[in-house]
Amino acid sequence: MRVAIAGTGTTGAYLYRLLNNEGIKVDIYGRNHITACGLNPCAWGTSRDFFELVRVTGLEPEKYILQFCDRVIMDDVNINGDLMTIDKPALVKDLLQQAKIRYEYLDISMYDRVIDATGTSRAYLPPIEKDILLPCVQRRIKTHEKLENRIKLGGIGYAWCFPLADYGYHVGCGSLAGDPDVALKEFDWPTNKPHWDVVCACTGNVRITGPHNSLPFVDDSKAEGVWGIGEAIGCVAPLAGDGIVPGMKSAQIMLKHWNDPFEYSTAILKEFEWMRREREVINKLMGGDGLGIKDAWVLKKNSKRMGMQVDLKNAMKLLKNLV
Repeated sequence: MRVAIAGTGTTGAYLYRLLNNEGIKVDIYGRNHITACGLNPCAWGTSRDFFELVRVTGLEPEKYILQFCDRVIMDDVNINGDLMTIDKPALVKDLLQQAKIRYEYLDISMYDRVIDATGTSRAYLPPIEKDILLPCVQRRIKTHEKLENRIKLGGIGYAWCFPLADYGYHVGCGSLAGDPDVALKEFDWPTNKPHWDVVCACTGNVRITGPHNSLPFVDDSKAEGVWGIGEAIGCVAPLAGDGIVPGMKSAQIMLKHWNDPFEYSTAILKEFEWMRREREVINKLMGGDGLGIKDAWVLKKNSKRMGMQVDLKNAMKLLKNLV
């Protein structure tokens, strides 16, 4: 069976490693990024599920941890948590095992199966009717100024400052209400302070559509068959924007249902049912509808997946701040 993966981000690289471990020969196709880290967007934060998912590949997850954070300041609310930032470029490099990446046109007729891991491009699957792409700006900086692990909400989005290592930080903003670069400045987090060294800067999008609005996951109208994984099929938390762990989980689900596209699609929807409820909250925010206790409960419950402990009162307050 000839298999090709389109996309060399975390999810594509993770599936490449899983398939190679199973003895399945894979060709992998990528495209050059003009960023310093070679990725776009880079997205450095993740949760505890990362450990077991990486161990399955034979790699040691501890190698990629940059910082552990036991709390995050979200607006003026101190939230206890169990968060971490990782060296994503190093992880992707090791997952690919020095693979020969093809930077050329992918002729799907040459393969029995093509895996679309192209993220927001969704290059080989049909377009999504109700797609939501969150525009983002990102900066990786170095400074001897000690910065806190912080998130500020607003503009149907949020800005963030996450600690990396060696006085490094990841600062960025995503907003559905306007230019995220302007929003970042309005948050009073300028990225041009004299004592801040901007190592890398880029713009991009994050798909916050959710899997239930990203069907189909498999396009069998083509004789070769195209299957999607990760962000290409909406496996990103609509509220939190976390896609590293969900992307890896989608790759594992694909491997489990390798020969059954229906069961694969069903398993994805079941695994990420919680994302459907987050998407409903996003719909309310975009439509200007009032938010209630049920919406706050969604944030409270789902924040546990990112290791954050948010009580119901603060969940309601934070949701209102999004607007």
